Amino acid sequence: MISVIVSTRKNSNELQPFITSLDKSIGIAYEIILIENEKKYSLSKAYNMGVERARYDYLCFVHDDVFFKIDNWGKRLISFMEQDSTIGLVGVAGTKFKSTYPSALGQSLKIRHLFMRGHIYHWETEYTDFDRSKQPKEIEDVVCVDGVFLFTKREVFQHCRFDDELLTHFHGYDIDFSLQVFFQSFRVIVDRGILLDHHSSGDYSKQNTIANRKIGRKWISKLPVATSDAHLSRYKLHYLDLLNWLYFLSMALKRKLHIIR
Repeated sequence: MISVIVSTRKNSNELQPFITSLDKSIGIAYEIILIENEKKYSLSKAYNMGVERARYDYLCFVHDDVFFKIDNWGKRLISFMEQDSTIGLVGVAGTKFKSTYPSALGQSLKIRHLFMRGHIYHWETEYTDFDRSKQPKEIEDVVCVDGVFLFTKREVFQHCRFDDELLTHFHGYDIDFSLQVFFQSFRVIVDRGILLDHHSSGDYSKQNTIANRKIGRKWISKLPVATSDAHLSRYKLHYLDLLNWLYFLSMALKRKLHIIR
């Protein structure tokens, strides 16, 4: 059984489309834990509160503006974890390489196609396929996954939890939690069999930048990092890290020059 944990500002009527989609698609017994959160708690805090209330061993953290485009996804993910006890976290989009630059899942345009994985819809019409290979793998190991959908198990919370002391707003919780799981030697994977429609375009505010800087400082001794199947030597890993730094620094400089003009 699955405990579905949602932090929300919506009322019951506004939540009904999400709940209907969840109920029709999950394919297994579940409970839904709603953390009413009108900017009262950080998302890390809200999710930790949800885990404390959860009764079941499988935990799903999902945004309240998601609609599922696949049936029986709950059965599917539990089956994966029962077959492979090393899987600790599943998402729908992620990266096989995490640089030291505080850029969340961001990649330089020159290397993005090498490491980004997964796919997702936005507002039903905009489809993003992060893996541009002709025959992408359905299941692939990554380092970090996006927080729109996180599926894990209670066993993981014996070693990891959302860092509500460091991350006090609504950003960074997914990257930090992914890194915790990865560095505890659990597998973090993207499952292309889970397809979502996300009715949001993301939030790239100043708080997002601050959160990513905090995460960069927290994990500085372990970054950059990549999955073992990326086959990156230490030299190449740091070379790619430098490319990523130069890319994002140049983008930041262009923005500053644009503002000055």
